[in-house]
Amino acid sequence: MEAAVAVESGGRADPVDGIPADGSPDEVARWWRDMSADERDAAITGHPAEVGGLDGIPVADRDRANRLWFDAEYAAVTAEQPDSDDDADDRDAVVRAMDAIKRYIDGEATRTRPRAYLLGFSREGRGRAIIATGNPDTADHVVTNVQGTGTNLTTVRGELDQTDAIVDRVNQLSRRSTTSTITWLGYDAPQDLLESASDDRAVVGGELLLSFQDGLRVTHEGERSYNSVIGYSYGSTVVGHAASEALLDVDAVVFVGSPGVGVDHVSELQLPDGCRVFATTAENDVIRLTPDFVHGPQPIDDEFGATVFESDPGADGEWFTAGLSAEAHSQYWNKDSDSLRNFAAIILGRGPL
Repeated sequence: MEAAVAVESGGRADPVDGIPADGSPDEVARWWRDMSADERDAAITGHPAEVGGLDGIPVADRDRANRLWFDAEYAAVTAEQPDSDDDADDRDAVVRAMDAIKRYIDGEATRTRPRAYLLGFSREGRGRAIIATGNPDTADHVVTNVQGTGTNLTTVRGELDQTDAIVDRVNQLSRRSTTSTITWLGYDAPQDLLESASDDRAVVGGELLLSFQDGLRVTHEGERSYNSVIGYSYGSTVVGHAASEALLDVDAVVFVGSPGVGVDHVSELQLPDGCRVFATTAENDVIRLTPDFVHGPQPIDDEFGATVFESDPGADGEWFTAGLSAEAHSQYWNKDSDSLRNFAAIILGRGPL
C-alpha cells in the first residue's frame, strides 16, 4: 500500500490525502489522536481499506473501517463474472470464506463468547484476515494465533475454530479476567511443502507481525496486558523471524509443531526481559522429519533452550514415516487435549500445567 503524499503545513497528515501508510504504530497513533472526531470519521468512511490496515489505530475504529471495506469487497466479488469454470470455483470459495467471516463477526456476544472485531481484510494475494474475539484494547490477556502452511482466505473457518477452542478452554480456567484471542492470517502463507522450505514468506510475515504486535501495545487502554503469540507450524517460523529482526514485544512465545524458527538458540530471539518461550510438538507429528538445514533446529530440542511441554501423541501414521502422521500435525486444538489446556494456561500467564 503506497503512502499518500499530500501533507498539511505543520507536519500533520491530512485525513483524506495524507494517511501515514508507511508510518510506525506510534506515528499512526499520534496522527489519529491529533485529528478531530469529524476528521477521523472522514478517514474511515473515505479510505476504509487504508485505515483498517493501519497498526496503531484503536480497535473499535479499525473494526468499523474494515467492516466497510469488507462489505464493499463482498459486493465486488459477488458481482464478478468469471471467465472459466476454474475462475468460478475460485470465486465461490472466496465467497464462502467471506460468508463465514461475516457470520462470525456479526455474531452476538454471549457470557462466554465476546464479540468479534475485524482488524484486517484483503483479497489480494492469497487473501488476509485478522479477526479478534474480544477487544484487545481492553482485554487483560491478548493472544495472537499465527497460522502456517496451507492457510489462506478460503481456510479461515478452520482457523476460527482454533480460536473458539482457545476461548472455551480459557473460560474454563478463568472467569475473573478478560482475554482477546486473535486469528492472524496477516501474511501470504506458503501453500505447499516446497514453498514452506524457504524462509522468504516468514521474513515478510515477520515484519508484518512485529508491526501488528507493536500496534496492540500502542492502542491498549489502562494497565498493560499480558500478550502472547502462538506460532503454529510455519507460523512459528514467522514468529522466529519477527523476533530475530527486532524486539517482539510480548510476554510469552509458544512454538507449536514447529519445523524450526530460523535461529539456533532462544537467546538469539529479541524479546523483552522476562518473556517466556515455550515449545511443543506431538510425538506423532510428521513435522519432526524436517531436517535442521531447512529452518534450523526445532525448538523442542534440548539445545534450543525453550521450555518444552507435553501434547497428546496424535494419530499414528504409516510405517514408512516411523509412525508419524500429518493428522497429528493438526490435532493441537482438539477439545480436552493436553496442548489446548497448556495453551490456555500460558495465555493466562501461568505457564504450562
